[in-house]
Amino acid sequence: MKKKIFKYYIILFVCVLFITAFFTSTISGRFYKLEVENKLIAIGASIEHYIVNMAKYEEVDYNYVSKDFADYINSAENYFGFNDNIRVTIVDFNGNVLGDSDANYTQMENHGQRREIKLAMEDGFGKDIRRSHTINTDLLYVAVSLNQLDIIARISVPLSQIKEINKLIWLYTILTTLVAILLTIIVSVKISNSLIRPFNELIIASKEISNGNYTGRINLKSKDEIGQLSNSFNEMAEKLEKTINDLWYKKVEIESIVDSMTIGIVAVDTMYRVVLINPVAIELFKVDSGKNIIGNNIVESIRNNQVNVILRNTIYNNKPLESEYICMDDTVLKLSTSPIKPKVEDSKNSGAIVFIQDVTKIRKLEKIRTEFVSNVTHELKTPITSIRGFIETLKGGAINNQQVSMRFLDIIDIEAERLHALIDDILQLSEIESRQNGPKIEKLDIKVVVDKVIEVVQNIAQERSVTLYNEVEEGLTINADKNRLKQLLLNLIDNAIKYNVKNGAVNIKAYRSEGKIVIIVKDTGIGIDSEHFSRIFERFYRVDKGRSRDQGGTGLGLSIVKHIVNLFSGDIKVNSKSGEGSEFIVQLPI
Repeated sequence: MKKKIFKYYIILFVCVLFITAFFTSTISGRFYKLEVENKLIAIGASIEHYIVNMAKYEEVDYNYVSKDFADYINSAENYFGFNDNIRVTIVDFNGNVLGDSDANYTQMENHGQRREIKLAMEDGFGKDIRRSHTINTDLLYVAVSLNQLDIIARISVPLSQIKEINKLIWLYTILTTLVAILLTIIVSVKISNSLIRPFNELIIASKEISNGNYTGRINLKSKDEIGQLSNSFNEMAEKLEKTINDLWYKKVEIESIVDSMTIGIVAVDTMYRVVLINPVAIELFKVDSGKNIIGNNIVESIRNNQVNVILRNTIYNNKPLESEYICMDDTVLKLSTSPIKPKVEDSKNSGAIVFIQDVTKIRKLEKIRTEFVSNVTHELKTPITSIRGFIETLKGGAINNQQVSMRFLDIIDIEAERLHALIDDILQLSEIESRQNGPKIEKLDIKVVVDKVIEVVQNIAQERSVTLYNEVEEGLTINADKNRLKQLLLNLIDNAIKYNVKNGAVNIKAYRSEGKIVIIVKDTGIGIDSEHFSRIFERFYRVDKGRSRDQGGTGLGLSIVKHIVNLFSGDIKVNSKSGEGSEFIVQLPI
């Protein structure tokens, strides 16, 4: 821009100077011609006066008069101030030359058709400018009619001085132009600096803003238009900085909210390009977290036809949709979509959002609940059916036979006890799950607790010829709820006795390891195949259903153990092989 200012200023100055020189030379030439014309008229009047005075005394020799008067005028002492030779010619009214100061008048042609002569004959005064090929310059001819003498005095003078004047004018113009160019450069530098500096600052500040630095400002104190522009730019930059900061904070807030949501979210535009995806969705769809999928087509990143179809239908129909449950590997997902559109009703959408909810646990719980209800119903129905059958038999007449009636009553009592145990276990399991009664934490000696549990099951162990060994370390303590810990040990030891072999053994160990208490209940019983490990802690799950019922089990013992372990924030696992016994390992925080 500085170069343009230099160029425009110089062109402007040069044009102004040359136009000024042109008009100056033109006006000077006109004034010079007018001045010469006036002087020639004065010379004509002088010639007239001179000839009139001479005619009083003698016959006039017009040729002599022409030469004499020309010599007089061209002399340095004359008051007319001409530097060039004046030519005087005297012509009569018929155009005949009577005398000439520079040429032989007898050989000169008739001048009657000369413009200045014709004008002088008509108006008493005439003038003309013609170029002389002899001296190669323009001549000014002025003709004055001398009516008293019936002659015309014509005076001519070369206009060569005009050329000199024009030369001087153009010389001064060129010199002035050079000086003006120098001054223009100096002035334009100062002007351009005063103009360009604010624009340079504006450019620098604009580049800073375009590069993301919105703190750039222009420091100008002037009150002119540039100062107003600077103030407007600074105000714009401040508003832009505030707007960008607000957008950035809102973006961070939205990203934080979206990233912290427990459901997956994927947003696409109308071209099905991903514009937003949160970590949950990345994990659910097993997308490479190290790969940036923003801007990619969703089909390339999420290869699930149901997801792509429901998004396409949502964008096409411009209304929310909800899909059935879809399965991906071992995960069950529920999809719901919503079009992205402005608040204006019935407006065209700009994409769609799909919400992905992992309902695997919910479906599993629903399945467990269904199975639980079914199992409870079945487990309750069996003893009730048996009881009702024997009661009907007694009513039918068997009650009169004392031996038969007593045997039936014993069976009813066993079934009622079994029903009571089942209901008791269900209530205990429900209480543990709902945590209705908060645990009463106290410091317990584990060896003492195991001894008390052994006392409870000792009779059952003796009936089945099973030996119980308490191998817990002396002085090993734990902070826990006494009743819950006893219930945990009772269920494990009771199962170890019931599913043991004759003359078998049950070893109970406990020790401290890495900040935890490890309790091991190991038996020499029938064992469990590994295929049952993942389900043995489920409600009513039985490895051998017939044998379990024969042993009087409800199918809830290990489930109760699992829930008590979870209540204590512990862990339980099983090691077993069919025919080689089982080992249950419980780890509880101290």
